[in-house]
Amino acid sequence: MSSDVFPGPLGPMPEAGAAAILWMPPQADASGPVRFVDGFEPFTDFLRSHGIDPAPLADDLAATWNVVAARPEILDRADLAAAAARFVGNVIAVVHPAATWRMTNEPEIGTNTISIPVAGLVQGMVQQPDQRDEFLRMLRSWEQDDRDDEEMRALSAEDAPAAVVPARAYVRPALPTPLFFDDRGEVIRYGRRWPDGTAPEESYSRESHPERFAPLLLVVDALVDHLSREYEVEARREAGEGGTERIVLAPARGARVIITPTVPSVRVEAGALFHAIVPSCVCDACDETAETAADELERILLSVAAGGFREKYPVGRRAWLYTEIRSPDGERRESSSGPAPDHSAEDHERAAALLSGLDDGWWPAWPLRSTVRT
Repeated sequence: MSSDVFPGPLGPMPEAGAAAILWMPPQADASGPVRFVDGFEPFTDFLRSHGIDPAPLADDLAATWNVVAARPEILDRADLAAAAARFVGNVIAVVHPAATWRMTNEPEIGTNTISIPVAGLVQGMVQQPDQRDEFLRMLRSWEQDDRDDEEMRALSAEDAPAAVVPARAYVRPALPTPLFFDDRGEVIRYGRRWPDGTAPEESYSRESHPERFAPLLLVVDALVDHLSREYEVEARREAGEGGTERIVLAPARGARVIITPTVPSVRVEAGALFHAIVPSCVCDACDETAETAADELERILLSVAAGGFREKYPVGRRAWLYTEIRSPDGERRESSSGPAPDHSAEDHERAAALLSGLDDGWWPAWPLRSTVRT
């Protein structure tokens, strides 16, 4: 089906859950992405009944916004509001040709970086017309978002170097498991508090018994002992900020690591710009335990030592920091963000110069000790 309004064939709205984002791998029995959907005709009929030619609006989102905002009666009819939403989504597809349709809780138009619920957008056009310029500014940055995302995805598709692991595996020390009680005197089953996966709203602002993470300090000591014994790395303890102690692990080759062990969280810094707080959140909703936090801490430190740590900076025009942690068993986690705001421009320049000397951002594995310490 073709249209005299939009520059391309029309298709039906994808079914709920159907992939319409272009980067998704195509299925043999699936239709291709839909750029322009049908069903907007009641809205174009409405426009013509008011003496408005819809064709000039097809590539002018600002004008479309003004037309919709000036006619709040569009929201009084469900069929007309739905048709207007499809029209507006098609206009976005003209403005941003990479955008395609998908159905989640409601119809959306977008790419992998931005997906816009069109029914909510039409409602916003009527109820918050002053948001037009801010929305248009967001759309102007969309193309760069897509390019940056494409570059990030290319990075994530690359292979990692082989892990360098010692013959003697790390063994977590036995952690104490004290009992903690709520206000009613009942045992709190941390890690299993929300069996249906839904935490109550008030739990997000509550941090009960942060001392349950004290066993992480035993894990830190065990990791430092293991890494010092198996790899050529100097471990030294220094005074940190606010009277805290920090542990510096300086390998003969590879990324330096700084650990600041406190309760309830342990801070880890590695390489040029990487930093992590373990656990990242101690609120009751997250329901972390010392064991789950130990999993994360061990994953980071053992991966860095084994050569599974990657930093790329700057990435894309927006100068993102791309970080990859790949465990010796192949598990990988990636993140991308701007560099830490508390770093100066000089820090960023030094980091970029340092990382430019690495092999595609991969920090080398720490050298194994030829003679293992006892």
